[in-house]
Amino acid sequence: MTGRLLRDPVLLGLVAGSALVVGCLLTGAGGVRLFWSALPVFDLLIWVFTRRVAALPQLPAPARRFWRLSAHAAVFFVAGDLSQTAVAWLRPGPAAAMPNPFQAGAILAGACWLIWVMLTHPAPLATVRFWLDAGSVLVGAGVLIWLLLLPRAGGSPVALLLGTVIIGFAAFAAVKLVLSGNAPLSVPAAAPMVAAAAIQGLVGSLVAADGRHLHLLLAAQVLPPLLLAVGPRLQEHSVRLDPRRSAQRAPRPYSLLPYTTLVGLFAALPVVVHDGPGADVWVLLGGLAATTALVVARQLLAFRENALLLAELGAQQEHFRSLLAHSTDITSIVDTTGALTYVSPATQRLLGKSPAAVLGTTVVSHIHPEDLPAFAAAMDTLRATPNASVGYQVRYAHADGSWRWLDVVSRNLLHLPSVRGYVSNARDATQARLLQDELRHQATHDGLTGLANRALFDARLAAAAEHQVAAVLLVDLDDFKAINDTHGHHAGDAVLVGVAERLAASVPAGGTAARIGGDEFAVLLPGCDVRDADAVARRFLDLLDVPVPVDGHRLPVRASVGVVDGDPRAAEALLQRADARMYAVKREAQMSSSS
Repeated sequence: MTGRLLRDPVLLGLVAGSALVVGCLLTGAGGVRLFWSALPVFDLLIWVFTRRVAALPQLPAPARRFWRLSAHAAVFFVAGDLSQTAVAWLRPGPAAAMPNPFQAGAILAGACWLIWVMLTHPAPLATVRFWLDAGSVLVGAGVLIWLLLLPRAGGSPVALLLGTVIIGFAAFAAVKLVLSGNAPLSVPAAAPMVAAAAIQGLVGSLVAADGRHLHLLLAAQVLPPLLLAVGPRLQEHSVRLDPRRSAQRAPRPYSLLPYTTLVGLFAALPVVVHDGPGADVWVLLGGLAATTALVVARQLLAFRENALLLAELGAQQEHFRSLLAHSTDITSIVDTTGALTYVSPATQRLLGKSPAAVLGTTVVSHIHPEDLPAFAAAMDTLRATPNASVGYQVRYAHADGSWRWLDVVSRNLLHLPSVRGYVSNARDATQARLLQDELRHQATHDGLTGLANRALFDARLAAAAEHQVAAVLLVDLDDFKAINDTHGHHAGDAVLVGVAERLAASVPAGGTAARIGGDEFAVLLPGCDVRDADAVARRFLDLLDVPVPVDGHRLPVRASVGVVDGDPRAAEALLQRADARMYAVKREAQMSSSS
């Protein structure tokens, strides 16, 4: 922002013009005519700059109202200073440096208008705290007025009144700016404006007292209107550069203004006491006593508020502690190293482990090895973005050696200094997961034999398309209807279960044994050729040579097996070839038995 201000032609021209006027006044080239002719120009610039700020759309409505109403005060200043300009040109001389009654009244009206605008500007302040802090500052300002202005007023009640009002306004403005959480102007803009009010109050009262250095006093009085014009211009730059500066700020929980005032009064004490006892000493001591009382009252109020806050905080802590103690969910915090820095008491109920035994251990040491990839993926997502949230389901080890499924929702709160970790909430999902797995198994497996059903077999066959070749075995039991008719359907079911067990025992890892309907079975061997499939068929038929025990009987079972291999992408054609081959084997067996 500093570089932008240095390139602002308006500010540069304003400063250059002010320097020219000050130079002329110091050399005696202009006198009171130049001084009073320059002031209306400054007043007009104040009005223009203030109106420009009020027109900024980035400002909230209360701030625009403040600047719009503040512009009216410049109208009072212009009218008053123009009247004094006429006096200076008609009757030049040292006497023209003193304000005429109309000019004094206009300046006083403008100052009072600004005070009213400040008082009516909305500010979310605690009333008691604000007025205690404001009172201590205003008492200090009153003592300052007494010590600096009254001894030098030189019998000029107009100058004294103006100085008193302006310094009081400066003190109140400072309090309003520092303590308010809704200040209508930024600190860079407020600083020159408050300084202008203070300088005007001090220097304006000296004009009547010291005519020997009139050119110095007039030159010094150019500074306040210059600063008052610079303030709105700085505010405009501040808002245009960063609109967030215009947003409402949270009020500070404390203020150093009352203590600064107290320090200032104590610093003035040695100087005042050095001149001997007098009214100044008693005024200063009274101001010290009043300011000290206000500061002590403010401190006692702060102690009371702190006590109430601590009690409320303790109640909230007890409330949350009770919630965590009786919650069925586990709340935990994991730091950047993966170590558990906090676990709630629900760990004892869900996992059979006390929080003390879990603290300091790594979270991965409690997770099932097969679920570590899912956990690692969730943590990668969390690390990527602050405040990110992710849900996942993993198995955690129970103290009894079993595994419990937990639904976990984790959030990245590393950016919060009070947390600095990943916060997780986990609830027991074991029964839901077991039920889900059971339903999934029932949907994809045969209810009698436990083998894959036709849907799962077709899905596995479609998935085998990534292989260049796959082998398929189709199995059909011979004379199965005779078993049902002779021994009953329960015996037929027992035979089917026995056949399924022997078929499953014959299939190598990676293969799928399925019951595809009635007494028909199938085997899928991805990546295998017909030689591998023949070996599986021989193992199965060898196992099938042993009769199936049913109700004290040993029932012999025979089967026909069709074995083919081919491109798994042509699944339908592959199954048709296997079916044809199976019936060919069945016919060959029948012909052999007939002969």
